[in-house]
Amino acid sequence: MKKNISTVTASISFLIVFLANTLSYAQTPGRIAGKILDKKTGETLIGSTVSIQGAAKATATNVEGRYLLTGIAPGKYTLLISYIGYQTKEISEVEVKSGEVTTLDAALGESAGTALKEVKITGTFRRESVSALYAQQKNSVQISDGISADVIKKSPDRNTSDVLKRVSGTSVQDGKFVIVRGLSERYNSNLLNNAQLPSSEPDKKAFAFDIIPSSLIDNIVIYKSGSPDLPGDFSGGLIKTNTRDIPDSRILDVSVNAGYNSKTTFKNNFISPQPHGSYDFLGFDDGSRDLPTAYANRTKSYTNLPDDQKLAITQKFPNNYSVETGKTSLPNIGFQFTTGNSKTLKNDNRLGYNFSLNYATSHNVTEGNRIGYNPGSAGLTTPNYSYDRNDFANAKRLGGLLNFAYIFGKSKIAFRNLYNNDFTIDYEQTSNGLIYGTQTPTSYRGYSIETTQNGLYSSVLEGKHNIGTRNIIIDWNLSYGLSYRNQPDQRIVTVYTPANQPEYISLSSQNSPKPNDLGRVYSSLTENIYGGSADITYPFKWLGQSQKLKAGGLVNYRDRSFTIDALGYTDANGFGNRSVAFANGITNDNIFSPESIKTNGLVLNKLDQSSTNYDGTANLDAGYLMLDNKFTDKLHLSWGARMERYNQILNAPGKKEVNLDNTDVLPSANLTYNLTEKVNLRASFFDAVNRPEFRELADFRYFDYQSNYTIIGNPLLRRSTSSNADVRFEYFPSGGEVLSVSGFYKKFIDPIEQIQLDNDQLSYQNAVNAKDIGVEFELRKNLNFISDGSIFKNFTFYVNASYINAKVTLRDINNQPYSASTPLQGQSPYLINSGLYYTNNKGDFSFNVLYNRIGERLKYRGVQGSVDTYEKPRDVIDFQISKKLTTRAELKLTLSDLLAQTSAYYFNYGNANRTVYTAGEDKIIQNRYTGTSAVLSFRYNFGLAK
Repeated sequence: MKKNISTVTASISFLIVFLANTLSYAQTPGRIAGKILDKKTGETLIGSTVSIQGAAKATATNVEGRYLLTGIAPGKYTLLISYIGYQTKEISEVEVKSGEVTTLDAALGESAGTALKEVKITGTFRRESVSALYAQQKNSVQISDGISADVIKKSPDRNTSDVLKRVSGTSVQDGKFVIVRGLSERYNSNLLNNAQLPSSEPDKKAFAFDIIPSSLIDNIVIYKSGSPDLPGDFSGGLIKTNTRDIPDSRILDVSVNAGYNSKTTFKNNFISPQPHGSYDFLGFDDGSRDLPTAYANRTKSYTNLPDDQKLAITQKFPNNYSVETGKTSLPNIGFQFTTGNSKTLKNDNRLGYNFSLNYATSHNVTEGNRIGYNPGSAGLTTPNYSYDRNDFANAKRLGGLLNFAYIFGKSKIAFRNLYNNDFTIDYEQTSNGLIYGTQTPTSYRGYSIETTQNGLYSSVLEGKHNIGTRNIIIDWNLSYGLSYRNQPDQRIVTVYTPANQPEYISLSSQNSPKPNDLGRVYSSLTENIYGGSADITYPFKWLGQSQKLKAGGLVNYRDRSFTIDALGYTDANGFGNRSVAFANGITNDNIFSPESIKTNGLVLNKLDQSSTNYDGTANLDAGYLMLDNKFTDKLHLSWGARMERYNQILNAPGKKEVNLDNTDVLPSANLTYNLTEKVNLRASFFDAVNRPEFRELADFRYFDYQSNYTIIGNPLLRRSTSSNADVRFEYFPSGGEVLSVSGFYKKFIDPIEQIQLDNDQLSYQNAVNAKDIGVEFELRKNLNFISDGSIFKNFTFYVNASYINAKVTLRDINNQPYSASTPLQGQSPYLINSGLYYTNNKGDFSFNVLYNRIGERLKYRGVQGSVDTYEKPRDVIDFQISKKLTTRAELKLTLSDLLAQTSAYYFNYGNANRTVYTAGEDKIIQNRYTGTSAVLSFRYNFGLAK
């Protein structure tokens, strides 16, 4: 009773405080904030004066061209914006609301005559916002596409990988890896707040963008053409993600969400491994899954120990194979808390911070099957094996962002930090398994228990300074990045199921353990990246036009450490081929108990070829020089060269050291011609490199238990180079609208491809060369042209599509070149993204429908005589509807993957130059089905301007 009274009292107290806090700000002052741009170049104007007509309110734009006017009573005002040598602008109908920030970006044009003669231009709030948007869109130096925080808020996307699917020419593979222009993730480079992101994957150059919540993103830009001031290791796209900066007012934002999945939620089909760790609910392992001390202390000498000592050590491994079945999955839950503030100090200096904390927990069931065919034999009707595979995943995600910034005079210093930790426990169940090749196929079932912890920490200290009357810009940053992936105590069990006989496990000999059939695997990956860079931009006049000379350099150091112990249960007598039956009280729960291990003679032995550790380091030193020239008001050329020296060293026990050392000079040029104020013609050229990753060079075998492939490195890989050319036509009808058509050509020398060998083995090799020819189309258009002034003005339609034709020259088994009219490995021949957005006049109700499809993607290249593996296309439709309940409360419903089509891979046994799946010829080797998801979220913004 006392507990209930306390609960009611606390609830009433919270309600009183909440209402008092809300009412106390009923008529709080508002703020006006924004950015001032050069209308011709799209560059920010530092030191512009922004004032309110008839009031003693004025400020100047900072080093980023931003301004902030505070303490403004609610009402409508006229803003005056001026800058030496530019036309003064008068903007009316600027409405300030109580406790809110009114955002107004503006663009100024240069004075036609002397800079001392004042010319005043008038405009309205709405027209000026559109004009500023034009200036940013059409004056980018590189060929690029992007997405802003405003668009992200209107999409149903909950993480950054989903957001990136909406950008022109991009798709997402495996739910997290970004594909640009159909090229695999290895041809991308990734920056977070101007610092290089470490790879989140142990086997390839890739970053899993699904670990960054979309709510933390300010904007994303994908550069599709290179320039000297950008990293030189991309030919697909450079993905630059910027997290939120300091706010223009105090914010306190809380959101909660509940998710439903058609295959999982409220169904009593979930299987959960037992026991759990003490900190699993937070997403961290408590150490209970670590290698036993008895084994860890004898790792190097373990293989040569006497059998009785191995048996004693094997008994020290925990018997943690139990599972809880028939669990009912509750809705997935997510929570996010965001706060921030900025304070204006003396001389309009500003100090601010932004903090965000997010947590999510989810249960997901994925159904599917796996069918194994011989990739070297077409026309087979009987597979080598088959089984149904269902995965039960319990995931926890904990992450946060903490940014500080200090703006003083014409300088800004920022300290940005992002952390995210993903923790997933997978129980994968194999059933209805059959091994063919004999008169009576062997039946089997199996399961694996896998705990995976992925983490990322990125920290950047950066500065920007505007120096002297010439406005020389100096940018610098120091960065540290940490990426880790731990998979402790992965347990794999295969149980054979003969007809009318007890099930049994099969023990191999101690000389040839089989962890992928019966064993335990422990692996850990840690990568650190230390970096620093500095750039200087020197503006000057030539031919009566503004010009820029830019130079800079960076140093970057990576170190990676990977450890793995692959242990298989073997026969203590050393002979193998002995079985242990599930009889006489032996069950799944106790077959690996200390008593059973001793009674049945089970000894763990290391598979040396799959237990190879490696350490790697990589040094990158780069410098560049570029000129940004405007020859006329219409003709703009940015050009120069970048030099990169890269030294990569990999060491693995018992293997020869791999040492790659390359120096590359990478020229680039970006030409823009303004046909009209709304139309651009662009052309670009740039050279790029693509380097092998550590794991690709590591000469040992590693079994991937999720894909059921053995991966073999190749220490003879060479770095690849590419030459890239683009042309683009851009038309900007009005703010937020665009029509563009692009063509591109890419030639690769020694492209690195993942190839499929016989017997479910993957490796890597350099192809001879490859050529890509492609086109891109993008349209974003408001539908007010259908009927001006009607409801259609509230609709915006967009579509972007890409088509890529590729031709690859490979090497046959005799090392002779031959051509194949197929995509590069990891490439799709086409991509389609489209959507329809609606927002009502008040801006308090909106909905959107989004569609995405990719073409047949080449998953793995088959060596000559073997077939290629492709991913079948699937149609994805998402829907979202949102309603603001008050000015601060919003309710949002998101429906994802409404069609819930199966994700499938197939062997292309038909015509090698025909990639489209053909039933009767091609063979499906894998199906995965995850169902449709729905998320209901509620967001409340307590943030109030002071």
